[in-house]
Amino acid sequence: MRSFLRTLVVSCIALTISVIATAQYTPPATFYQMVDVSAFKGSSFTLECWVYAERLDLSSGTALMALGFNQRTQVGTAVGKLSMADFKAGEWNRLTVSGKIDKKADSLAIGALYSGKDKFFYDDMKLTIKGKEIAIGNSSFEQPELSPWKFMNTPDAVTRAAGNQRMHSGKQALQVDASQIVSTGYGTNDKAGHYADVNGNRIYYEVYGDGEPLLLLHGALESIVSFEKQIPALSQSFKVIAVDTRGHGKSTADTTRLTYELYAADMYQLLKVLKLDAVNVLGWSDGGNTGLIMAMRYPDKVKKLAVSGACLFADTTAIEKFVLDTVRSRVKMLEALPGNARQFELRVSRCLLEEPNIKPSELQLIKSPALIIAGERDFVKAGHTRLIADNIPGSKLLIIDNTTHDVPREAPDLFNKQVEAFFKGR
Repeated sequence: MRSFLRTLVVSCIALTISVIATAQYTPPATFYQMVDVSAFKGSSFTLECWVYAERLDLSSGTALMALGFNQRTQVGTAVGKLSMADFKAGEWNRLTVSGKIDKKADSLAIGALYSGKDKFFYDDMKLTIKGKEIAIGNSSFEQPELSPWKFMNTPDAVTRAAGNQRMHSGKQALQVDASQIVSTGYGTNDKAGHYADVNGNRIYYEVYGDGEPLLLLHGALESIVSFEKQIPALSQSFKVIAVDTRGHGKSTADTTRLTYELYAADMYQLLKVLKLDAVNVLGWSDGGNTGLIMAMRYPDKVKKLAVSGACLFADTTAIEKFVLDTVRSRVKMLEALPGNARQFELRVSRCLLEEPNIKPSELQLIKSPALIIAGERDFVKAGHTRLIADNIPGSKLLIIDNTTHDVPREAPDLFNKQVEAFFKGR
C-alpha cells in the first residue's frame, strides 16, 4: 500500500504543477477513493463534482483527478481544472474531467486535489462510463465519517468534515477549511503582505528587507511572483516593495478603463499612503511602461528608474508583429466567451493593444537617472529600446545577450547585479 500511496503523491504533485499553476503549497492535499473499472477498460468516462470556494486567495486552486491503476501501477491520468480566474465566487461551480480508461487499468483513483488558502466545499460527485452512472461510495458526503474517502497530505492547519455550512444538494457536503494556512510564498506572504486603499481599490503589496525603498512593478497578467528571482537578491540591499497592480494578483479592480497612466496614478497614491518620498523603481514589461510614466508625471516620487522590456506605443515599429497578432486573437477569443467570464483578462489584453501612447519627446521630462534594459531577442524591437534610451537625458542602455523579453527570469544573476549596481550608483 505504501508504494501505491507514493505513486499517488507523485502523480498529484505533477498534476498540481500543471493544473494549479499559481498555488505555492506542495505536495497538494488530496482526497480520493478507488473505483473498480475492470469491466470498462478502454471506455470513455466523465467525472463531475460541484465545487464552491470562498476565494480567500487567488493563489488557491482545486482540480478533479482520475488516475488509472493496474494493481498499484499508474497507467493513466486525467485532470479537470477549476481556474480561480474563472471561478464564480459565491456560487456552486460544476467541475468535470473526461477521458478514456487505459486498457490496462483495473481501477480509477477518483477525487480532487486542492492547494492554497481557501475554504472549499465539494458535493455530488458522479462518475459516468459509457453513459452509465457508476456507484461511488458516499458520493454526496452524507455520511459523517466520510468513508470510503481517503485523505492525503492534509496540512495541520486544514480541517475537513461533512457539514451543512454549504450544500449543493442533500443535507451535507465535504467542507475543507484551509483558511488558517499561513502562507510564506512570494505573492501570498501573510507576514510580508499588506493592503492599501488606493483610488477606490485595495492594492496588495509585500515588503522585504531594509534600506532605500525599491518599488517593483510586474507585467500584464502577472503578479509579485514574477520577481521571485529578484526579491531575495535585491532585498539584501533595499527595502523592496513588490506590488500587485490593480486587478492583478490579490489587488482589486473597479471598472475604470485600464491605462498605464492609471497604473502610475495608483502607484503615486500608494507611495503617498506609505508616506514615502522619492523611491527607486524597477519595472518589467507593462511595469516598465508604468515606471516611465511615473518618472514623467511624478518626478518627485522617482529617485532612479530601471525598466526592462518597456515600450512607448503598441505598433509594429515597436513590437514584433506576431506578438500583436497573438494578442488580437486572444481578444477575439475572450470576447466570444459567455457572460463575464475572464473580463479582466479581456480588459488587460485590450490595454496591450491600445496603450501606452508616449511620444519620444515626452521622455525628455524624465530627470531621474535611468537604466533601459532589454533582452537581445526581446519582442520589443532593439531600435525601439534604443529610441527610449536616446530620448531620456543621460540614460544607460543595457542589452543582455542570449535572452528574450523574460530576461529577469532567464539571466537573474546578471540582471540583479546590474540593477543593484545602478541603484547604488556604481
